[in-house]
Amino acid sequence: MRILELLSSPYWTGPAEPMASVARELVRRGHEVQLAVEGRRQGDLRDRLRGLGLDVREGLTLSTRSGPLATWRDVRALRRAAREYDVLHAHFSHDHALALLAGAGTGRHRVVRTVHSSRSLSRRPLQRLAHRRSDGLVAVCPAHGRELVEGFGLPPERVLVTRGAVDGARFAPDGPDLRAELGLAPGQPVAGIVARVKPDRRHGELVEAFRGVVERLPEARLLVVGRGEGLAAVRARVAALGLERAVIFAGYRTGAELPAAYRTFDVNVLLAEGNDGTCRALLEGMACGRPGIAYRFGAPEDAILDGGTGLLAPDGDLPALTAALTALLSDPARARALGRAARARMTTLFTEEARGAAVEAFLRRILSLPPARARG
Repeated sequence: MRILELLSSPYWTGPAEPMASVARELVRRGHEVQLAVEGRRQGDLRDRLRGLGLDVREGLTLSTRSGPLATWRDVRALRRAAREYDVLHAHFSHDHALALLAGAGTGRHRVVRTVHSSRSLSRRPLQRLAHRRSDGLVAVCPAHGRELVEGFGLPPERVLVTRGAVDGARFAPDGPDLRAELGLAPGQPVAGIVARVKPDRRHGELVEAFRGVVERLPEARLLVVGRGEGLAAVRARVAALGLERAVIFAGYRTGAELPAAYRTFDVNVLLAEGNDGTCRALLEGMACGRPGIAYRFGAPEDAILDGGTGLLAPDGDLPALTAALTALLSDPARARALGRAARARMTTLFTEEARGAAVEAFLRRILSLPPARARG
């Protein structure tokens, strides 16, 4: 197959990493894959993709900041380029629209969209039209797949449900942690979250829930790993609740320090998805042998077997979240057992190979079907 991946961003963030992972798997399986990303703003995405050995195509702007004229030029350029490919694979709403416009009435190739976050599942008229005119939709978790079929009325054969993927060799239980650096004693109970600090990631709710944990376990600590525009507000909330000793802000961690951060935790918490609906930070922590704690929604509901690889709380239920944190932080043996099961689940089901194989089979199926037609 000949595949062109499209992403209207110049940055290595959100869908960029899963897009690159799938592209590498498809190349490894013998397919011709090129990637086109935003060309208007400067960013690190091109260099990161080329560093992974991927072929980046030039000549497309793919910018949401382009005016109508530049957008139309993109459509024309993409229509010419599309003659070289069997599949145009879009990842954001802007490049999805361009791919549909470039293929309108030609029937020469298929348009597939990976829906990376729940924001692209809102039932706005234009969103509904774009999804229904696409030849195939890839969902990143079962909940998103159900919404595409039941909420948007898409034929099940045109929807693929995949899972996120994690590098089990990099994110592994054995290795250094950050306890000594952060002044944490061996065996001291630690819950942690790795996420951009912004209001919709719900750090404030986690801090509120953790107040109840500290009442039961005064030595417990909450480790906040990440940066973002909401950091000042979270710090202020911590101070207002008198939790300055209990909540540790560990900053942004990357490279070898990221798996080390997960190994510092006894439990790994995530309360909301970001731009990547697979909730990759939850998967990475679980691959490091740490049980997950999350609200019951989207990808976490699939990743965490409640009571088997972690604990789930009803969305927004702070007492239930407090109870889940307290239950595992007060029972290290149970937390370790759930962590071992979490590691096994990640390295068996949530692999790059499994996701790549599923996407490959799905694209073959889409090419065997007739082009999609507008459905009322």
